[in-house]
Amino acid sequence: MSLRRAINEKCKDCIYDPLCGGGNWRQQVSACAIKSCPLWPYRPQSQSRAGVSSQSERTAEMAPQLESS
Repeated sequence: MSLRRAINEKCKDCIYDPLCGGGNWRQQVSACAIKSCPLWPYRPQSQSRAGVSSQSERTAEMAPQLESS
């Protein structure tokens, strides 16, 4: 499993509720407000989030942190 997919799956598992009517899983994860989560800066973003760095940039920034853990 890729690093990106692992992050996506963890975020989806943590916050997505298909019954709440709050959008798809990516929209719900984008709206996550749990800034104390270590994955928060790297969570998937919906396409409507302008001005946010790309997922590949965030993943590249995170890779050294994960390797040292």
